[in-house]
Amino acid sequence: MRKRTHHKHTARKGYRRMLDTIADHPAVHSVATGRVKPRMGSGRPVAAISKVRPVASGLSVTFNAEGAVIDAFIVTDRPDEVSAFLRERGWAR
Repeated sequence: MRKRTHHKHTARKGYRRMLDTIADHPAVHSVATGRVKPRMGSGRPVAAISKVRPVASGLSVTFNAEGAVIDAFIVTDRPDEVSAFLRERGWAR
């Protein structure tokens, strides 16, 4: 089966696994990585995903990776179901 995740940038294995797990959810059509911003300082993130925002195509998600903040887009027609899935996994607040 073809992966439905587009890894635009290099990333650590944990982050890629998280994206692939989200892409495997039945309500998700695809996942694409967006902007990657380096994070300064040694602050530890509270959760793996800091923001989940609804957009026209589904959800815009901000990941807290080690040393970077990464925006990704989840294409889905059932954003509420995917948001609940992210909270159940403990990735989002």
